[in-house]
This record gives sequence, structure tokens and C-alpha cells, in this order.
Amino acid sequence: MGIFEKMDQHGHEELAFCCYPDANLRAIIAFHNTALGNAVGGCRLFNYPDEESALDDALDLSRIMTFQASISETDFGGGKIIIWDDPEDEEPDEAKFRALGRFIEGFNGRLVTYPDLGTDSRHMTFISRETEHVILQRVSQTQRRESAEITAQAVLWGMKACIKQLDGASTLEGLTVAIQGVGDVGRRVAELVKDDGATLIISDLRYDNLKRVQDEYPDTRILPPEEIVTADCDIFSPCAIGPVINPDNVEKLRCRIIAGAAYNIISPRRETAMRLHERGILYAPDFVVNAGEMFLTQHALDIISKEEVTAAVHKIYDIMAQILEVSRKEDIPPQRAAFNLAKERINNVARTKGIYADRIIWRKNTKS
Repeated sequence: MGIFEKMDQHGHEELAFCCYPDANLRAIIAFHNTALGNAVGGCRLFNYPDEESALDDALDLSRIMTFQASISETDFGGGKIIIWDDPEDEEPDEAKFRALGRFIEGFNGRLVTYPDLGTDSRHMTFISRETEHVILQRVSQTQRRESAEITAQAVLWGMKACIKQLDGASTLEGLTVAIQGVGDVGRRVAELVKDDGATLIISDLRYDNLKRVQDEYPDTRILPPEEIVTADCDIFSPCAIGPVINPDNVEKLRCRIIAGAAYNIISPRRETAMRLHERGILYAPDFVVNAGEMFLTQHALDIISKEEVTAAVHKIYDIMAQILEVSRKEDIPPQRAAFNLAKERINNVARTKGIYADRIIWRKNTKS
């Protein structure tokens, strides 16, 4: 499939290929839909196997950002920056990221970026020397909070909405939660579900991550990475890199709920979501329950308290409850219900954009 065909397939507006050979910069900037506002999207640094894989990731993730922004009731569009490179370098290349900053500046504010997989505040600092359209401090100015903690809170509220749907009570007391990946976000998810009374099963590729959690909670059970997906549990929480659930393992799942911080948890989306629905496994759409950072992005330049951030993230519970109610009434997978609700808001807001233009045209046509 050609590039324009891929863009047309999911309604992408614009795609930019940014090349600066002197610093080995190969970047793709994707705009999916900006009906709700200027695009936001993380800057991802990853060593893709080929150009097509990098392109597909840019298109897919920018599309997900559109629906995440919409379902979170924020006024952003969906964008993404993909840098095709090896992320193993200890220190970021100043010239590379300043060059990227100049490309971002060329969009005149139509895209705001922030750290994502493979990048951090060091990379953003170099970008910020060439453009102001980058979020450096993604926390309150009165209370520094890591974005990982906010993301974990959102995942917890998503879990609570799901268990409320199944059991009638929004508590994890007595339940077993299996977490795939206990890095920055997964470790905080572990802390939150443990505080809520859950039993933990964890898996990670790094021994230090596992030890940190087990030192804190000695009764935590550790499974090899290849076994965590099919662990016998109430909630499976993927918090590493997706995709995780696919046609090869969907029939082997032994959980009741899937809710995690990873992107692209299921693949292919439509078919896998339907199969999970048929099996009675409640899947909390990834772009909904990992939307905690979207609230930080919305308030990045505001002075907001810890209580205000927490209250904003609590909205995930209400949003997830609404999605599950639509799913139940229409007998469709929660993934489809979430997409439908997000599209409805985008379409409703998009129609308002023509109000001023329509008035001007009407005045011209009725001028005596």
C-alpha cells in the first residue's frame, strides 16, 4: 500500500519527512486529525527494522492520539514524531534534536511534543532551544509530579470502572492483578493496586525492576515474560511495549479484564477486540486508560494543585463507565464504543468550525 493510500485509509491530514544528514536525523511527523485543536504527540526514538515500520508507527500512534484527546474531552488533535535511530546512546546528540526543533518550529505551533519512548527531558531541552512548542515540565509548578504516576492513576481508575461493571463494586480488594512490565509506570501501577488490596503477579525483562517491586511487596509472585500474558488472574495489565494480545494467544487468556498503560495492546485491533468481547473478557481500550498524560499536557502551562491533577485523572473512571455502558447496550466491544464516542465528539466540534465562515458567506450573498 502506498503512502497516500495509508494516509487516506484512516483520515490523516499531513505527513512530513524530516532529514538532516549532518546529524543523522531521520524523523517522521504525522498529523492525523486537528478538528479539536492543534496536534499533540510524543517524540518517540526507536530503532525500527525498516522505513515502512517507522511510517506505520507514526500513522498508527498519531491516529490513537486523536481519539485519546477526544475521549479525554481535551481540545487537541492527534500527532506523533517518530525518530528512526538507535536509542542506546547514553547522551542525546545536541545537533540532531536542535535540528528536529527547527522542523517543529516550522509548523508554527500546529504540533506540540513531549518525551515518549526513547526520549526524556534531555532531548526536549535541546529541542526547546529552537522552538517553544515542546513541553519540558509536564507537572504542576506547585507540586512536581512524574507523568508516570499520573498515567498509573489513570490505569487504576480504568481498572476500577471495569471491575464495577463486572462485580458491582469498584475495589480491587481480593483480586489478582498481573502486570507485564514494572518500569516507571508499571511499578506505580503495582503500588496503587496493592494499596487497593490486590495480589500481585509481575514480569519484566530487567531484574532490577522485579527486585524493586518484590522488595516492597514480598508476597509478589514473579513469572517469566513468556508466561505473564496467560497468567491466571482477574486483571491483566500490560505496561510495557505493545502489541501484546493477538490471534495466537487470545484464546489462551485466563483473565477477566485487560487494562494497562501500554499502547497498541491488541493487534489487529478490530478482530482481536471482537474476539475478546465474544469470550467475555472486558478490554479497557489502551488510549482511554493510558490517557493520564493527556491531562498533564492540557495543564502543562497552568499552575495547578495536586488535588486538581488527581481530580482531572479521576475523569477516566467516568469516561470508562460511559464506554462500558454503550458497549453493554449496543453489544459491541468497548474498543468500538470508545472509537464511536470519540468520533462523535470530533464530528460535532468540527461542524462548529464553519460558523464564522458561513456567516461571512451569508452576508455576501444577501448584501443589497
